Amino acid sequence: MMDAIKPVRPGILIGLIGIIFGIGWAFWLILGHERIHSTLEASRAASQQPVQESSHHAENQIESVKHVHSDGKEHMHISKEAPVQEDHPQHGEEHMHAKKETVAQENPSQHAHGAGHADSLMELAHTRLMRGHLHAMGLGLGAIIISVVLSFTSAQSWIKTAASLFAGIGGLIYPLAWIVMGYRTPSMGPELAEASVTLIAGPGVILVLTGVLATALFILKDILTKK
Repeated sequence: MMDAIKPVRPGILIGLIGIIFGIGWAFWLILGHERIHSTLEASRAASQQPVQESSHHAENQIESVKHVHSDGKEHMHISKEAPVQEDHPQHGEEHMHAKKETVAQENPSQHAHGAGHADSLMELAHTRLMRGHLHAMGLGLGAIIISVVLSFTSAQSWIKTAASLFAGIGGLIYPLAWIVMGYRTPSMGPELAEASVTLIAGPGVILVLTGVLATALFILKDILTKK
């Protein structure tokens, strides 16, 4: 028994590490919820700051144009357009401030009672962070199962070791892609955050599929050989 499992022990070890990581990440999502939420809010605020600065810069340009022009006809033309350019940003800013104050008042009670987030973007970010935990647990267990099953096939020892390693390493990489995606969602948006982790998730999926296909291939080969 031990001799059969020996070639796949690296994959079993990595699978156990993945499960432990998933459990630890779940505890952090619960115990460090407020800190995670603050980090996500700070990330979104930092991404919105350049947009606000450009808006203020545009308003300053409009004001400078109003002061420079002294011709009555041009001045009247600007004064007609000024409400369209200035009033709406002011109303927009007042609306944003009111919304932020409302969210700030609601969030403490929501966090205290474990309710969902009022902001759909923040809710999506937390959901993606949670999926990192689920995938770490599931793929870690999957790597162990693949390694054990592969150990009883007729595959050569180096193939067993490589396939179990691929399954274990891929099972660690793929959950990290979800975690990175979750942290990037508030600042980059859902689509850009998902696209930004392609280079992380892609290799993870390929490695896991390699381990699964290798195991399935040798199981099928052994079945056909015995027949």
